[in-house]
Amino acid sequence: MLLLQDGLRCLVRTPLGKDLLIASNGAAILESTFVARRRVAERKPSDALLVEATAQVQAYFARRLRRFDLPFFLEGTPLQLAAWHAVASLAFGEFVSYADVARAIGRPGAHRGVAAAMGATPIALFIPAHRVIGADGRIKGADRTSVRARLAAFERAQRVRPSP
Repeated sequence: MLLLQDGLRCLVRTPLGKDLLIASNGAAILESTFVARRRVAERKPSDALLVEATAQVQAYFARRLRRFDLPFFLEGTPLQLAAWHAVASLAFGEFVSYADVARAIGRPGAHRGVAAAMGATPIALFIPAHRVIGADGRIKGADRTSVRARLAAFERAQRVRPSP
């Protein structure tokens, strides 16, 4: 459910108890972050990219979406960019370790750098940092009540339903 559109930003209600604030420049997603639930009037976005982003977020939480397909504009170090792009290609419920991502981007010794990149991800949910876990299979750097932990639990507990 879309709650607010303000310029090229929109707020999407999620079942996590937080809303997802998405910012766009009209051509690419610039930022998304989970924010405290807000009481605002519902509005439909006028920006086509935000309409699509909202539809994909809703499909994700309905377990009908395996992977987000949206254009992003990312700024960061070469390691961050490589890690974010690698993680963006992970499917719903596909979990990998920081070391797996480091190897996938050709930097096998950079697992700590990958961990730092996941912590600095400017595009929450769409770059699914919650799918990158420690070698022991646990979410690192987040407690059980964090959004990352709740997203991982959501994906682990559910299977994607095929689209009609």
